[in-house]
This record gives sequence, structure tokens and C-alpha cells, in this order.
Amino acid sequence: MSVSSNLLNLVKSSLMISESESFADTELSALIESALTLVKSTGVSDTHLLDHDVQSLVLIYVKTFFGFKGDGSVKELPQAFYFLLKQVSISKGT
Repeated sequence: MSVSSNLLNLVKSSLMISESESFADTELSALIESALTLVKSTGVSDTHLLDHDVQSLVLIYVKTFFGFKGDGSVKELPQAFYFLLKQVSISKGT
């Protein structure tokens, strides 16, 4: 089982989507992969991708960008995301 599929149920639970529902799986999986790619780009190895702090980064990322808002507003990651990303890259980077 891949890292993103392991995280999918965690993300769905945090968004209050039942694990049995699949209507958003494609979008959620793409967002999870994007978050993991961002984390890996900081030097974090694959062995740390299921660590709790990385899971927190994925949750923040997905919750920020999931869904569509029709008002044209730009979604931005909170500063806490970047702070945690720096911590993870320093402590778990190669």
C-alpha cells in the first residue's frame, strides 16, 4: 500500500468524509501527492513520510486546498505550515 493511500483515510476522516465515500478520492489523492512532493523536495526521505509531523503537514495542505470556492479568492497556506515544514526538513532531511 502506498503512502498516499495510507494517508487517504486519515485525510477523509479529518474532513468528515466517510471512508466508504469515494466522490472526492481523486482530488484528495492528488492533493496528498502534491503535499508529499513538497515535503520530499526539502530533503525528507521516504522513510519519514508516515511520521506524525509529516501527516500534519499533509492535513494542513489538503484542508487548505480541498474543494472549490467560486469567489476567485486565492488560497494560501498558513504560516504554521511553513514553520513545521522547516522543522521537518531540518530534523528529517538527508
